[in-house]
Amino acid sequence: MEPRHVVPAGGDPIFLAMQEDYRAVGLAGDDPPGPPEDVPDFREEIEASGLFSEIVVRRHLFTRTYTADEYIALMETASDHRLLPDDVREELFRLKRRRIEARPGGTVEMTHLAVLHVARRR
Repeated sequence: MEPRHVVPAGGDPIFLAMQEDYRAVGLAGDDPPGPPEDVPDFREEIEASGLFSEIVVRRHLFTRTYTADEYIALMETASDHRLLPDDVREELFRLKRRRIEARPGGTVEMTHLAVLHVARRR
């Protein structure tokens, strides 16, 4: 499972504001990222398999600061954004870029959650 974008308490609120950018291009919104505690783990599925014991789940938060260019480059790799019509995607990225560049420092802090599952095979 890849790291998941989350917004912890006190996290960067820009991602909630960016929902306006999605609506501006005719989308309902990109379902803003939620808090890390809302991200499930796979403990129950691992236990239900009957193949493993001593299951340990660890959750690691890490934050990265992106310039507008770096953030847009990251979004260009996201499947849900790549599937948008070119004109919609370009306008969405233009709005997001403008929003980020208007901030002090012109950056955004994106918090990611990695969930690690470790278990002993029976």
